[in-house]
Amino acid sequence: MKKFFFIYCFTLFIISCNKDEVKVDEISGLFINEFLASNDACCADEKGEYDDWVELYNKTESSIDIGGMYFTDNIDDDDPYQIPDSYPSVTTIQAKGYLLIWCDDDQEQGPLHVSNKLKKSGESIILLSEENKTIIDSYEFGEQTTDVSMGRDPTNVKEWVFFDNPTPGIMNN
Repeated sequence: MKKFFFIYCFTLFIISCNKDEVKVDEISGLFINEFLASNDACCADEKGEYDDWVELYNKTESSIDIGGMYFTDNIDDDDPYQIPDSYPSVTTIQAKGYLLIWCDDDQEQGPLHVSNKLKKSGESIILLSEENKTIIDSYEFGEQTTDVSMGRDPTNVKEWVFFDNPTPGIMNN
């Protein structure tokens, strides 16, 4: 009887893991690529304001609409910002493309202006699935320098490096 119970529990565990793997595989092509947590004169938004930003990259061969996904700077956030899902022409990242999220707490400026501002002293950047349950990607950073971005090393995307010349919207260099 114990053997049967163990096999039953193990089977349920494997099935549950496989469901999660499929879900993660569907979104694994989207990740945080670069960010600037202290923007004084580097890169202006469409209103000419120097706001903090986070760049997302879609490494897949298909477009990904981030509308409906959640963005936060705190893993314990009970009310993360939901990116509006009614502007797919603005919130869709083309295949092999980039998209900037402005961290300025100016949602009236558009669907890519989120309610979170980044702290120069350090914090987290977290992108969550539409169900607000799965972390698509996250990064925890420390003290930042004004107008110096941090992003994935183009030769080793698992490593993060500083960029004296930020590259929002294009490949890191």
